[in-house]
Amino acid sequence: MYHLRMAKTNSSFDLVVHEHPPETTLFQWVYGEVRAAILDGRLRRGMRLPSTRELALRYGVSRGTVVTAFEELHAEGYLEGSVGAGTYVNTLLPDDFLHAKRDVGTEHGGKKIRRSLSQYAKRLGQAADPRSQPARAFRAAEAALDAFPIALWAQIASRRLRGATRTLLADVDPTGYRPLREAVSNYLGTARGVRCTTEQVIIVAGIQQGLDLTARLVLDPGDPVWVEDPCFFGPTNRRIDL
Repeated sequence: MYHLRMAKTNSSFDLVVHEHPPETTLFQWVYGEVRAAILDGRLRRGMRLPSTRELALRYGVSRGTVVTAFEELHAEGYLEGSVGAGTYVNTLLPDDFLHAKRDVGTEHGGKKIRRSLSQYAKRLGQAADPRSQPARAFRAAEAALDAFPIALWAQIASRRLRGATRTLLADVDPTGYRPLREAVSNYLGTARGVRCTTEQVIIVAGIQQGLDLTARLVLDPGDPVWVEDPCFFGPTNRRIDL
């Protein structure tokens, strides 16, 4: 088997293909491998494929062979796209119409599968859907995403990942990445007037984890809690079992 990784511009395309069987043509080989990868889910629906020139270079075949295979897959409904817009795996595959969808809750024998939940899971309530709230200014739990510097964030994240070390990837500090905690404590001191040390800063995954951790540290079962109104909908719709 071959393990093919595309050029830098298509680094997300990583495909394992079988060796070319001598009894098949190159067109049949390329067509079969791409189709099999789509059906197996290795090439995800909606995923953009590299150009035919790049694929031809990686497969060691002529560009015409890849073009012919792509045209066949396009005609059969596995690929979609146009000249200049790129080629994508179709989100709706022809094989979807050939097999009746099996009930998620049934086995092959037609018997219903009973999913058992833990006691904790049974106590959980249904989280409120934030999309059901009307759009308005100062909406709770919704940041000003239009003001977020996405391009700058992507550049910084890319630079950090290129220089990532094993220590960075394997950091097991439960309070979070220390340089980040240092930057947060410095910012709080200069911009917010909060006097704190790095040891007093904990990095969490989000407001829910932060509230959960805070509640477990400062509350006992039965303690009353006040929250402002309006507030983030999560705490008012979730029970925390201490």
